[in-house]
Amino acid sequence: MSMKSTYDDALSALTDVLSKREKELDAREEKLRKAEESFEVDRTTVYGDTNPMDVLHLNIGGTKTTVLRRTLASVPGSMLASKFSGRWDDGLEKDRDDNFFIDEEFSLFHPMLKYLRNKAHGIDRYPLNSPKRLGEGNTTQDFYRMVEYYGMTNGIYPMILNIHTGSEDSVEYIGPKEVNAKEWTTFQLVVEGGHGRRVKSYEVRLGDDVKRIQIGWKTSNGAVTFNEGTSQGVGDVTHTHALDLTRSTYLVNGNGNPIDRLEHKKGTTIRSEEYGKVWYVDGEIVCTSSEEKFEDIVASLFYGMHPMISIKGGMEITSVVLED
Repeated sequence: MSMKSTYDDALSALTDVLSKREKELDAREEKLRKAEESFEVDRTTVYGDTNPMDVLHLNIGGTKTTVLRRTLASVPGSMLASKFSGRWDDGLEKDRDDNFFIDEEFSLFHPMLKYLRNKAHGIDRYPLNSPKRLGEGNTTQDFYRMVEYYGMTNGIYPMILNIHTGSEDSVEYIGPKEVNAKEWTTFQLVVEGGHGRRVKSYEVRLGDDVKRIQIGWKTSNGAVTFNEGTSQGVGDVTHTHALDLTRSTYLVNGNGNPIDRLEHKKGTTIRSEEYGKVWYVDGEIVCTSSEEKFEDIVASLFYGMHPMISIKGGMEITSVVLED
């Protein structure tokens, strides 16, 4: 083979490599462009034509303060996020100095505002705790009412899903309360932020490819143990009770009570109210317990009750009601 032929072959190979590399870079650039467009759409959805770094001047019950727009809008889906998105600025209540007016006691509103600010500047070394102590003259119920009114409960008193039994490697976390378990896994819905408010009702929406689902409660402040090497879930063992949609059964401490056939397809919602006294599937009551029977189930150990879910597939906690 001549030197020229070898040179031509090498040049051709190099050209092919460069051409392939150019196509890869073009594809990556297109991907980044689409991501940037998507980000801009998301930003516009939340903040309209305004800037999340806008400084808003507020009059809260007669006390004036300033806050970043992104701070007030930091809890997605809340009234504050919608109200101060920037879309409605012209129609919002204002005082004579053109400050946005919020008709709440400053001493009541300020702890919530302070929490949102601290959350935006969160540092792992200094864990963020939800508000507990309120201003003089305010009650805890007043604060809970205000937080609930503004749709901020999940933001101020957050809960997260933790694995109780199963492998981290088989679980995809989509959000703090949304997961996809590729293998049989049991989760607990637990407090984040040290606020100590317990769940008394919650709702789950099923996601993709649910093979099996048991949604319920642990009824003991102690550890709940599943036999190693078994497919036990919540309701199958002592100190737990659950609705088993796969087997259409209400489980109490390992004993099953058959009920009408239940669906567990994608989009199905299951709601457990008052620690599991009443159960709904897609808005219809499927199981209830009398006061006497329920006392036997939980043995009056309400202080130890926590939501527990066993699942293979996808799910999201869509609603949580906390104790006052």
